[in-house]
Amino acid sequence: MTELFAPTADGIRVTLPEGLVEFLRDVPTALDLVGTNEADPAAGRFHVAVYPDDSEADGEYWRWMEGELDESRAADRSAFSLILESAVDGVVVSRAEAHGILRVLVEIRLALAARLGLETEADYRDLDHTDAVVMDTLAELQLMLLTAIRS
Repeated sequence: MTELFAPTADGIRVTLPEGLVEFLRDVPTALDLVGTNEADPAAGRFHVAVYPDDSEADGEYWRWMEGELDESRAADRSAFSLILESAVDGVVVSRAEAHGILRVLVEIRLALAARLGLETEADYRDLDHTDAVVMDTLAELQLMLLTAIRS
């Protein structure tokens, strides 16, 4: 079986089975739909207090950084989508692009965990089978990609 993520001299080769590409195809859109208010539990995972004991400094941080973070996330998601288009045949991405893929995988796990109410390890053990498979698959992808990046 071909490794999903393999280090090369030029970066990381990404080769994903078609079913996995289909599984991941909607991830960027799902992340784009994360709300910005308290009604969406995932919103809080993307907008954490940087200075929890200083609301003024925290507000200042977010005033200066929020736009840049949003742009960076949008760029990662766009690259993720483009990479998926070629992933069945295999595509070599730069290490910077591989890190972007990793950030997208982290974001979707954070968003799903928030929406599933996961706060502790015990919460994870109580997931229904389908939700557990989704979370496990995303975690395995993260680990495989991180391993390839570190090689």
